[in-house]
Amino acid sequence: MKNIKLLNKLAAGLSLGLFSLTVNAGALPVSATVLEFADDNTLFVADSDGGQILAYSLPKAKPATASTSFNLEGAGSQIAKLLGVDSLAIDYHDIAVHPVSKEAYISLSTQSKGSRTPVVVRANQAGEFAKVDLASLPKTVKKLTATATDDVTFWRDIPATTLGITDLDYVNGTLYVSSLSTGEFASTLRKLSYPFDDSSTSSNIEIYHTVHNQTETRAPIRAMTVLELDGVETVVAAYTCTPLVTIPASKLNDGAHVKGKTVAELGYGNTPLDVIHFSAQNQQQQMEEFVLVLHKERSADLIRVADLAAANKQPGLSTPEMWAKAGVATRPVPLAGVLQAADQDAQFIATLKRNLVTGDMDLVSFRKGAYFRLNDFISEYNFSDYKYLPEQEMFRNFQNLLKTDAGYSDLVRQLEEK
Repeated sequence: MKNIKLLNKLAAGLSLGLFSLTVNAGALPVSATVLEFADDNTLFVADSDGGQILAYSLPKAKPATASTSFNLEGAGSQIAKLLGVDSLAIDYHDIAVHPVSKEAYISLSTQSKGSRTPVVVRANQAGEFAKVDLASLPKTVKKLTATATDDVTFWRDIPATTLGITDLDYVNGTLYVSSLSTGEFASTLRKLSYPFDDSSTSSNIEIYHTVHNQTETRAPIRAMTVLELDGVETVVAAYTCTPLVTIPASKLNDGAHVKGKTVAELGYGNTPLDVIHFSAQNQQQQMEEFVLVLHKERSADLIRVADLAAANKQPGLSTPEMWAKAGVATRPVPLAGVLQAADQDAQFIATLKRNLVTGDMDLVSFRKGAYFRLNDFISEYNFSDYKYLPEQEMFRNFQNLLKTDAGYSDLVRQLEEK
């Protein structure tokens, strides 16, 4: 009888989201959308449809011995073959890079006869793909409260639960969770302690949207990263159509209504896909921190963290801007077709990229500082009789580096004699 009472108490606690439960095996989550690594062997998997987050303990990984780019064109076809499904039956959700092995973890769902099955696939730079057996891995589960329900739909058949968890970012023992919740203040930003306990907070977020010329409380954060601006831990969040907002983490108290500061307008008619933070060489060949915002309908925006910090000191945008960009300075970079990205290592960004020629899904890396792949183009430099001049030495070296990155080291060109 005591054991039954204890089990009932555990079930009640889990249903209220008061604490989490560690298990060695179990059923798959309802969905597997956003991925985030906590440390060397902990992978967070957002179950947006199920309103929960699962922290899986992965086997110890072998460290990567070198910085190697992903050049897996046609990865989607290989994944479809691995899973025994048609490539058109796969929806891709996110990519995360293992901090030790530098392997890519890809979350997706397969569709069959009206049902969806969540899957996480692991891939290395050699082109080896494997399905991650989530059901066999030890995990802890954090159930969220007041999450969006499927009785609300958008465009007739898109359930609100697909926005139940829109992004994750883990920083110093805290998991930040952007989400759509129930109620008038539907845009919600949560902070969860990890390992999971009952110390979570849930704050409602409002912003001023320059294109819409109104304060908004319903639209959820679509993508975010957490970093320090002038020593203050800050959420940098992107919304649809496309305001960029800063939110001090210290204001995210449980039950608080927090107003974010709109520091940039990145363009109307667009959905942000991802926001990542990393260090890279700038144009002066010095290391600097950047934020990269990937878009569905626009070129990606590269933003200096120093410029973000400067903009964050200002009052923020508060007047309408319908057609042009406004606020913090950005640099457009040519990452067309990129759906999701992750900071791979000191040299590369790993991406899931839709191949605009074949329509397949590619798993490829972009060199930081370049943000394009040379093999995507045929230009003057590809002709066999093109001769590099001595003053083009730096340019030739850079192109040779990009050729090697993409797996074309046999096409490296030496400086021609006069």
